[in-house]
Amino acid sequence: MKYLLLTTLLASSLIIGDDHTEPNYSKFQANYFFSCPNEPACGAAFDKLMNSPEIKEQKYEAALSRITMQGYANITHSINFYYKSAERFQDAGEIFSSSPAFAVFGQEMAAAGAEPYYNNLTSYLIAEGDGRGANYGVTFVDQVSNPMVYFPSFKKMAAKMFEESFGGKAYLLRQQHVGAGNVTHSVSVYFNSSAEALEFLANYQSTPQFGTFLEEAGDTFTQVRSYMEQALLQYNPD
Repeated sequence: MKYLLLTTLLASSLIIGDDHTEPNYSKFQANYFFSCPNEPACGAAFDKLMNSPEIKEQKYEAALSRITMQGYANITHSINFYYKSAERFQDAGEIFSSSPAFAVFGQEMAAAGAEPYYNNLTSYLIAEGDGRGANYGVTFVDQVSNPMVYFPSFKKMAAKMFEESFGGKAYLLRQQHVGAGNVTHSVSVYFNSSAEALEFLANYQSTPQFGTFLEEAGDTFTQVRSYMEQALLQYNPD
């Protein structure tokens, strides 16, 4: 019974497809990681916020995801907002700060036992494939010391990894601008199911693509952490 509400929200609010022929990745991504012991209540609070009149009319691209296997007991979920420009990001901050619905959202999240852990601001650098509708992901959070070597090596590996049956639907490389200590970049790979994500994790390190990547960029980065995620609610994806 405790997941009935979330199931209803998923049925009514999860938007997978759109009419774009190519993914239209946003410039900036604001990410908020938190713990929530009551997933249905947090999902309901976020859905209520996104469907409030003053927020819904803005047509923000946003998502609520479940975070698992992350190595931190504190983190269970993330909320992500995607912005096409710096101006859009600034306007959103002003709107949220004066929004009665956002104030109610904060109160309802607190009542659900949600506690913030950290947040950061990232932007997309490299995108390979089309992750729309692929709601399961694996993210590797890294400290990159030499981007000029790392970037082309990653791009080459990502483009060739689709040759593998477990290669996934999309590869995204993000730069972190602020937040979370010594982290500089993150890589996300997206799949249609958690089973596909596990198959990828079991096999990618033995591929020639990854072997070449390590030869070319292995001393330019250090993995800080990794986690799995599942998109539960999405709004205005493009």
